[in-house]
Amino acid sequence: MAQGEQLFENIHNYTKFKIVEMLIENYRDKKLGNLNSMEELADDIIKTLSICGMKYHQELRQEFDNEEN
Repeated sequence: MAQGEQLFENIHNYTKFKIVEMLIENYRDKKLGNLNSMEELADDIIKTLSICGMKYHQELRQEFDNEEN
């Protein structure tokens, strides 16, 4: 597997893990039967995606810079 492909695989696995972790911690016993619960879930997913993006920002930036050259 090429280095770039491995990076994207790592990001995918980490992000999936963090979303599942957040769902277990925050939504294990909750029902999503109303709009407020669904909005809260959406906000938590966006927050988790942002954290994952920040974690890999520099590596992704380097990867895209390498592709341009």
